Amino acid sequence: MNGALADVGATISDHMDNILRLFKPGAKIAVVVRHPGFPERDLVMTNDAIAEVIACLERRAASEARR
Repeated sequence: MNGALADVGATISDHMDNILRLFKPGAKIAVVVRHPGFPERDLVMTNDAIAEVIACLERRAASEARR
């Protein structure tokens, strides 16, 4: 990981910790930053298993599709 990316990761991690303080213990968090057309620039940071994050996004997408 290059220095700039490490700095971004540390900053995001600090914000994630602050956000989690607003929720009951055990909450999970994921930050997804997408760069359409440039998937190599996408970023996912989470304290959860990626499969669980994907399942959450799929539930959300299914819920929105029913609207």
